[in-house]
Amino acid sequence: MAVDQATGDRDAPLQGRDGRDEGVPKMARVTLLLPGLFRRAEAGLPKDGEDPPGIRHLARWMGRARPLSPAPAGARDGWEAQLARRLGFEQPVSGPRLWLAWPVRLTPGMKDLVADPVFEVHQEEREALWEAARPDLAAAGATLRLSSGGLWLLEMEGEGDGTGEPPSTGWGRSMSRGAMDSDVARRLQVLNNALQMSWFQHPVNQAREQSGRAPVHGLWFWSPGRPEGATAVRAVCGGGPVAHFLADWTALDWSPDPASAAEMARDTVVVLDALAGARDLERHAEVMQSLADDVVQPLLPLLRRGRLEALEFHDPLARSEPPRVLERRDSLAFWRRARAL
Repeated sequence: MAVDQATGDRDAPLQGRDGRDEGVPKMARVTLLLPGLFRRAEAGLPKDGEDPPGIRHLARWMGRARPLSPAPAGARDGWEAQLARRLGFEQPVSGPRLWLAWPVRLTPGMKDLVADPVFEVHQEEREALWEAARPDLAAAGATLRLSSGGLWLLEMEGEGDGTGEPPSTGWGRSMSRGAMDSDVARRLQVLNNALQMSWFQHPVNQAREQSGRAPVHGLWFWSPGRPEGATAVRAVCGGGPVAHFLADWTALDWSPDPASAAEMARDTVVVLDALAGARDLERHAEVMQSLADDVVQPLLPLLRRGRLEALEFHDPLARSEPPRVLERRDSLAFWRRARAL
């Protein structure tokens, strides 16, 4: 029994962060962010024989799921932005900001530079690069620091929109300059240009290139905003360091394994970004099989028994496929045809 600390009422319901009564049972909803889910289907690529049973079952359940109507705002945003929005993050218009700042290598593309992540930067290399960047950071009124999980974070105050593009929709593609119509966006661009000049011939990069390792040419900025809105989400599964960082910031449970969603039994967001990163169709099929067998299949009995309200399937990279929702009543829609995957 809950006690209202202000009134002493022992029958007061517990209040969650989203303001709902936690003393009232509520069926959970699981949202799956699956960039690349429809990659093979939308490309119209031929199949090499019949799909494994797990993928065929997943295609059948996806066929029974209904398009979400209306489609949620930002349905084509990167999974990072979609996750942040579901966790209650909002973009500020002024004041202090925080960006995740990934070290990247820049190479010439067809029209613009292409950014690819540099994941392995040793502590002494990072410290030397940051020391060289100190004058540029001071001129911009910005600071760099490490998160508890080892992510590079940039902090700076500014006016206007400076969100940036999330890695899942920007890395490996030609970089666009983006909108330069805000104070903070212009300052970020000036800062990154200065960092590129400071680091281009830096001894750290010369040594990395001589040893066959990718140099650090600059930083890739993306801001989730600030967690100032309401959220019904109680746990996040998968999504690597970014999802872990966002879950920690909002004091939510996080599991590195997308397959642990069935154990949560509450409103959960699952991220599986390995489909988009699959190097070929064979690897894509392997990840699809794991998604079907290890992630979705354990959730279906919970849906049929009424412990889950719905499963939502979102492919942020899909060109034409809308997000879909599978509710308990949909599990009985045997006449609906399987969805091509």
